[in-house]
Amino acid sequence: MIARIRENGGDYDSAVFAIFDHKDYAEVLVFDREGRYLKRVPFVSITRRSRIDVFIFDTRTENWVQKENTEGYDWFLGHEDDEDILKRCKEIQSNIRVPEWFEIKNSDDVEGLISATTGLHDSYVKKIYWRSGKLYLRFAAWSCEVLFELTGSPETNLIEGYGHMSIGDEYPLIFETSVFFEDGKVCWTDLEGVQSFAERDKKECAYFLAEKIRWKFTLTNKA
Repeated sequence: MIARIRENGGDYDSAVFAIFDHKDYAEVLVFDREGRYLKRVPFVSITRRSRIDVFIFDTRTENWVQKENTEGYDWFLGHEDDEDILKRCKEIQSNIRVPEWFEIKNSDDVEGLISATTGLHDSYVKKIYWRSGKLYLRFAAWSCEVLFELTGSPETNLIEGYGHMSIGDEYPLIFETSVFFEDGKVCWTDLEGVQSFAERDKKECAYFLAEKIRWKFTLTNKA
């Protein structure tokens, strides 16, 4: 499991070693920016408005277990003070390689997208444009912006402004995300549970699709 952490000096990526559900206000255990020590970071910080500060974009949890309200590596939980634990954590951190773009190829990739972007809940389409035969869609999401790159017969029925709260009922809000694979295409829709073109068309979902879809995200200061 890997997360992007926001802090006052910017953001950085860290392996996640445990997740704590502290009175329903979850925290993660990650490294500090310099990789010197482990620290607990709340998923959401609250000043005047709520802002997400932890974006888990790789949700894979090999060798993870759950103990009461805490989950994490089986070799970590209960052994946090062992002399070799920090060394092992640093080895994991040193091997992390985060690409600029994340390609959607399987269910793990879909889970990473949904996790990092909160399923694009309450997001809206900020910009749509073509460049060198590729279609790009930029979403303004909760505390971040997400850019999708569509290659290979890209198609969408979205328009700029779709999902924007201030525009009115003509542009429905985006509450959910589903991604499915069919006929060599990857398809995103704004309705959870849709898993085929037939379902998409029957339910009249907003969608975009292509033979290859990549995405990347940048953190913003907005809630």
